[in-house]
Amino acid sequence: MNPPTLEELVLALPSSLGSYGPLMQEIEKALASPQCSLGMIADVIEKDIDLTARLLRFSNSAYCGFSTRLSTVTEAIGLIGIQQVQDLLTASSVIERFAGVSNEFVSVQSFWQHSLATGIAGRLIAMERRLPRPDRLFVSGLLHDIGRLVLFLQAPKHAQKIFELYKKERILLREAEVRVLGYDHQNLAESLLKSWKYPPPLVMAVGNHHNPSSCEAARVEAAVVHLSDHLVNAMRVGSSGEHFVPPLNPQAWTTLGMTPGSLQMIVRGIDEQFDAVQEMFLGA
Repeated sequence: MNPPTLEELVLALPSSLGSYGPLMQEIEKALASPQCSLGMIADVIEKDIDLTARLLRFSNSAYCGFSTRLSTVTEAIGLIGIQQVQDLLTASSVIERFAGVSNEFVSVQSFWQHSLATGIAGRLIAMERRLPRPDRLFVSGLLHDIGRLVLFLQAPKHAQKIFELYKKERILLREAEVRVLGYDHQNLAESLLKSWKYPPPLVMAVGNHHNPSSCEAARVEAAVVHLSDHLVNAMRVGSSGEHFVPPLNPQAWTTLGMTPGSLQMIVRGIDEQFDAVQEMFLGA
């Protein structure tokens, strides 16, 4: 049986954003209004009681690091920003969209733990290097392995072959993907995010997180996701199925100009923020 093409796998997935879709559309509509205010955006969010509670918990967590306690959605939006709220909704919608993936190949809980930790690391590295839009790097890190969930959901027989080869020859999981499919999970994630019309730098960062030096147009962003993934794999926070630590691309390290001291700060930040982020997105 021939492996499915990237296009076939992407077209088999729904293009909607699940139950968060209408909420995001309402936010976009409010933002387009000349009378748009933080109160209008808050009114939209407060229609979802669970999201409201989670947003307030998240805004008062170590992830955001505010010295004063926030008690209203309007305050939360005013301090963390509308763009970050939209990014959080986008991330929530993706997690919801893949809620039906079975644990046959990897624990879905463990998968998202790895992904969330990679997102936290990406944001912290971006902040350390003073890159613009650090929260966009959180989303890139969160989605970097999403191609694997697509495979588990849409091509389980080929996923089984990948894992059999991976265990038999003790190679990297990504190498097994290429040998079975002719492409890997980052190629699949890139195709999916393109179809969902995500911003090009985010798409390219996800699509090149194993080979960031070959991505000239978004080399810094790809280097951030690459280093974040490497660090979280080394920390053993969750797993997307890979039990080995993929090699670090030395050019990514050079591109970012990281130091061992700054890396220690990133590790501490992941430890401090992980529980709050997990509660926000996984409810535990």
